Parts: sequence; C-alpha cells; structure tokens
Amino acid sequence: MLKIAIEQIIEYFENNRQEELRDKMNKLHPADSAQIINELPSEYKLAAFSLLNTENASDVIHDLHDELREEILETIQQPRLVKMIDEMDSDEATDIAAELDEEQLKDVLEKIDKEDSKEIKQLLEYDEDSAGGLMQKEIIAVNAEMKRDEMIEYIRQNHEEVENIHYIFVVDDKNKLLGIIEISRLLLAKPQREARDIMNKNIISVPVDMDQEQVAHMFRKYDTYILPVVDKANQLLGRITVDDIIDVIDDEASEDVYKMVGLENEDRVFTSPLSSVRKRLPWLTLNLFTALLVSSVVGIFENTIKQLSFLAVLMPVVAGLGGNSGTQTLTVITRGIALGELTLHNTFKAILKEITVGIINGVMIGSVAMLLAYLFRGNILLGVVLAVAMICNMFIAGLVGSLIPVIMKTLKFDPALASSVIITMLTDIGGFASFLGLATILLM
Repeated sequence: MLKIAIEQIIEYFENNRQEELRDKMNKLHPADSAQIINELPSEYKLAAFSLLNTENASDVIHDLHDELREEILETIQQPRLVKMIDEMDSDEATDIAAELDEEQLKDVLEKIDKEDSKEIKQLLEYDEDSAGGLMQKEIIAVNAEMKRDEMIEYIRQNHEEVENIHYIFVVDDKNKLLGIIEISRLLLAKPQREARDIMNKNIISVPVDMDQEQVAHMFRKYDTYILPVVDKANQLLGRITVDDIIDVIDDEASEDVYKMVGLENEDRVFTSPLSSVRKRLPWLTLNLFTALLVSSVVGIFENTIKQLSFLAVLMPVVAGLGGNSGTQTLTVITRGIALGELTLHNTFKAILKEITVGIINGVMIGSVAMLLAYLFRGNILLGVVLAVAMICNMFIAGLVGSLIPVIMKTLKFDPALASSVIITMLTDIGGFASFLGLATILLM
C-alpha cells in the first residue's frame, strides 16, 4: 500500500509539484487520504482535497473532520459537488445533502440523476438517528418466482449499483419482504430452483422508525452484517450495512461520554473557542450551584472544622473516593442500559449488586484508611470516623450511581445526561455529612 508522509505533502506544495502529488494522493486508500488531509496544516487542507478525483473525493469527504467538511461544502464548485453526490450510495449522499443549505440542496437535486434525487428526498424525510436515516436504497430484490440462473443474471446486471452483495432479498408483487437468500446458498442451488424454495423465511428486519441505538443492538444480538428495513406493511424499503452501524456505535459511545461531562458531540478539538464556551458554560454554571449546595453542608460543621482543623485534610479523601465509586457504578449501569442488558425484571438485582460492591469496597478501603489514620495521627477514633464515613459514602455511591440512570431512563431522558454531576453532588454531600457528623459526635 502506498504511503506518504505529511512532511512530503507540504514539500510538494511548497515546490509547486501539485500534479505529482495529485497522482500519489489518488493512489491512496480513501481512509488514508482522509487521515492525511485531517492532519495537514490548515492552509493545505482544501488544496489537498481539490487534488482528489471525483470518485476518491466522494469516499473521502465523509471521513473528514466536521469543520473541514463544512468548509468544503461551502466553497466547492457546484458541478464537482453534483458529480461527487452522483458517485455516492444513497445513504452517504443523503448525509451530505443534509449538510447543504436550502439553495445548494435545491440546485444539486435538480442536476443529479432523477432516480437518485427521488431517493435522497425520501431519505431526508426520515429522522437521521433512525433506521430510515441510516439505510441505503441500493439493494438486490428479486421476485419469489425467479429461478436461480435468472437471479444470478440479475445480480450481474446490477452489481455496479450495489456494493457488498452478501444477501439478496425476496419480495412478492407488492414489494413485501418474504425472505432472504445468502449468495453462497444461491450459488449452490440447482439451476431451476425458485427463490421461494431456497430463501430463508426466518427474516430479521428492522422497522424504518427504529432508533439507531436499537438498530445497533439488533446487529449485536443477531451477529449480522446486513439488515433489511421495512415499513409498517412489511414492504422492503432498503438495507443497513454493518459499516454504518460501526459509525453509530462510535457516535453513541462518544455521545454518552460527552454527556456525562456536560459536553456535546459537536465540541471537538478544533471547535472555535467561542463555540466551545457556549457549549460548556451552562454545565459549569450548574456545577457552580451544586458546589454551593455542597459547601452549605460543610458550613453546618464550621465549628467542628475550627476546633479540629486536621479534618480539612481528610475531607477530600472521603468525598473523592465516593465520587470515583459513584462514577464507576454510573458507567456500568449506563452501559448496561445502552446494550439492553438491563430490563424491567433484573434492574433491582443490578442495583442491589452495585450497593453490595459499594459496601464491600467501603469496608476494604475504610479499613486501610483507619490503619493509616492511626499510624500517622495515633488516634484510633479518627480512624473509625474515617472508615465509617467511607463505608457510608461508598453505599451512597452504589445506590445513587445505579438509581439515577435508571430513573432518567424511565422518565425518557438519556441516562448519561447530567448523571455525573448529580452523583458527584450527592456523594460529596454524603461524604462530608457522614465524616464531619461522626467527627462532631466522637471527637468533640
């Protein structure tokens, strides 16, 4: 496989050798081209993309950073954009079409092939996070009465339009999905066998309005790489391939991580500072108010801290461990919800397990902390206070870390959204209240 370093590309540009670079760039795999363009200094990105031929450009543009893709779509000449969209599968063309402004989209749809334009318009009507938003219209569908040799000839005639032909779909005269045939099974069948005789009738399909997270779960559950998409009348609309689902899994995982810390997926490394501030400020403001609430709890024990100032050194230990434990529980439960492992019947068992883990961890960590407090302070009561406070806080962490995402899911909110700030607040309050409360009772 041809490789080319970033430094070499910059050298080609500086020495005005773009035609040589054009030849090298178009021999690269599209994924490698996208990575190189993403990593180039800003002044060379657009120029490097312009060197790609139409076919490669149509493959590369999807893997470019969002900001760069937006800039390309704003500046690209319309004839080139039309040719690129003509090269794309319907699902990819729709993704690009969705990023165009209204005037651009209208012009492009008027100039591309009429059938392609119709398909893109249809796909744009579906929610982008649904099965309809993921599917592509390019499929091989045959009538139930077609014979093996007729089906093979039909595939020969249409293979350039449909990539990755692992299955062909069998439909009736009203386009209702009847079954699927693996290509290997088709090739092994006798010449006169009809589609209805060799198809698999146990069809796994997804409704067009199914959420993309559930679609990804279907791919995991049934260990497949292509699923047909149907409407309410079971009419075949398109298919979803595993490469699209890999992107969904990546996006959903990133989204959950971002939400747990109060960020949006659109906030990237090179997002403008002002845009990042707008996205992060509301979350930090919420954190300010939760921090003030925690501080008010500490304020209740102001006299205790004045008389036993060494407690201030140990307070962050109790709160920090509780917060970490709560975040661990939150991550496990949120992932369980995302993967469909948590159901109505086993939720209580999962919560009980996390509380048990929290208590056991509290006992283990608390015992070590008690020993250290005794060794360094020579005060066994201080060690007992520290140990009991940790057990209490780990219990709280296990309880709220598992309950909050479950409650949010029940209320139809994303379990990852705001969960971490709530859990951190509750474990801080629980940790400070138990530690300072016990210290007031036993050490004053």
